[in-house]
Amino acid sequence: MADTPKAELWKAAKHPRMRPWIAVAAEMPASVATHALWGSSAGAGAGLTLAGALLTAATWWAGKGTSEGRRLHATLSTAAGTGYLVVATAVGPFDPALASTLAIGGATAAASWNVRQALRVNPDAKTAEKGAAETGLLVKSLGKAKAALRGEPKVEPNKVTAPYQLAGGELTNADLGNRLHNIASELGISPNAIRIVADPDNASQGEFVFVPKDMLTDGAPYPGPSAPGGCITEPIVIGIYEDGEPEQFWYPADEEARRNATHYLVAGMNGSAKTTGTVYAVIEALSRHNAIVWACDPVKGMQSLGPLLPHLDWAEMTMAGANAMIDALPQVITARADELGRHGFKNWTPEAFKKLGMPYMIVVFEEAAKLFRDGSEIEPLVEQARSAGISIEISLQRPSASTMPTDVREQLGGVRCYGVKGATTADMALPDDVRDAGARPEAWENRKPGYNYLVAPGVDEERYAMKARHWDPISDDAIRDVLANCPQTPAGTTTTIAAGEAYANRTVYMPGADLKTINRRETVMSKDEDEAAREELLERQINREINEAVGGDAEADTDADAEAEIPPVTAVWQFAEQEQATEKTLEQAEAELMAMLDEFRGRQLDQVGPKDFQPYGKEGRIGRSRAWISARLNDLADAGIHLEDTDEPGVYTLLYPALAAA
Repeated sequence: MADTPKAELWKAAKHPRMRPWIAVAAEMPASVATHALWGSSAGAGAGLTLAGALLTAATWWAGKGTSEGRRLHATLSTAAGTGYLVVATAVGPFDPALASTLAIGGATAAASWNVRQALRVNPDAKTAEKGAAETGLLVKSLGKAKAALRGEPKVEPNKVTAPYQLAGGELTNADLGNRLHNIASELGISPNAIRIVADPDNASQGEFVFVPKDMLTDGAPYPGPSAPGGCITEPIVIGIYEDGEPEQFWYPADEEARRNATHYLVAGMNGSAKTTGTVYAVIEALSRHNAIVWACDPVKGMQSLGPLLPHLDWAEMTMAGANAMIDALPQVITARADELGRHGFKNWTPEAFKKLGMPYMIVVFEEAAKLFRDGSEIEPLVEQARSAGISIEISLQRPSASTMPTDVREQLGGVRCYGVKGATTADMALPDDVRDAGARPEAWENRKPGYNYLVAPGVDEERYAMKARHWDPISDDAIRDVLANCPQTPAGTTTTIAAGEAYANRTVYMPGADLKTINRRETVMSKDEDEAAREELLERQINREINEAVGGDAEADTDADAEAEIPPVTAVWQFAEQEQATEKTLEQAEAELMAMLDEFRGRQLDQVGPKDFQPYGKEGRIGRSRAWISARLNDLADAGIHLEDTDEPGVYTLLYPALAAA
């Protein structure tokens, strides 16, 4: 609906430029009223004069914060207005000379204020303001939120740094991180070209960092180990950041730098080149004189570990081998921590290697999702290993709760995040504040192999959201040439003894050996071979538990007299050759076990255990492993017919069901 004339008049009257004219027009009725009241009073005239002087002085005082010209203009206008009112009160407003003065002088004063207001508005500035409102970065991209630049942007080659100020309570740095795609779209650059560096002391301030051109596109050739023959406490360098600085991190603790020993998560979708980054990290560790590496990859095997094999202290490429390594690690952790504590070390240091011959250990689990799905117990390792001078690196494609226990993920203090499939995976891999600062690994997925974000103790936090790229891949022959000049560090007595039988029986790969000569069973196992390996592992675990429970070797008779004569043989056992060489069926093994229980009853034995069956186990009369025998004896004890549990682990009371029936 169109405005009425009355509304239009009221709108015009409220316009700022009408105010000086209204003030001049108001002088006439005001002077008529004062003349009628006080025209003949000398005291009233003196009072009006004093009031005008005070108002003029107040105007001068109030204009202190404005420009000098505006202050003087306002003061003179006030003096003229109050002066007219005093004279008109005494003489009368209708005096021809006075009325002319009001008309001419008042119009001039009002017009001067209109001119001043017109000149105060800069058309160019208004146009710029309008443009900023329509296309400006902080207005369009951030919606109606109040934000502004705190100063002039700093322009460098391929880098612009712009400090910003947020209105308190209306916007946060996390909100800015969520709107990076809007800002990038407006500027026509990649979301990865924008970073947010929040002010740690003021949540309403920070800096935008714009890097329009990706300087990592061309990559960088591998320069070789960063500290050959040096100490493992020196940084591990695996690539470069977008500003040309080295991408580096640390494994061991450093008391002076207040840095803890660290476990690492390596996340990235297939084709993101996370394995290549791990290879460079392993080469860096192997090039130091006081570090060793254990590694397993039950999926890609020699594809990832091939050229490293002769230099790894222990390498496994099957699930059974990986589980054997995982089974050995708790004993290794305990033994190393105990030895370090015995000599006064709270953490592993280079001095521990000099005194104890104990190198720093890095354990790499490639394609770890398969290990977690298989039920491998890695959680206790990451909880306990750091103080024992061991860092664990776990590599997988997606660190979700379905592929990796969240308790394990919580213990991984460092992250190398390569390209991932989607923001959800990126949120799982990277801390919230790094995501808020602009880290977007989902932007390139696997289209830029080697690109990654590094989050780790000791790394400048401003670099957490800065893109990096590891060195260009090199050939297997080049890796062998690099490692040929690296030291071969022994694991040390404490580690080797604690690792036990699995470590002693590990495959040792010789430098220069052709990978095609490696036994296929070391990388690929049939279902039957894998089952046999699992039984061997279970047997070792049972033996270890029994030995710990009885305080020594469960098979050794600690009360035996070494000088006593050997008692005469009471029974002679004969074994057919085919029974020793061929594994019996389940029914045959069950029958032999029950027959032996009857024979033990004939010997009037009160108690039996797995140790009584060991000479007749897998290669003997029963044809099954000790693990199988232990499990079957436990089942019989649960049934309560032939055996009964005792308070001593691995020992059962032999029952006599036939006599009880009689």
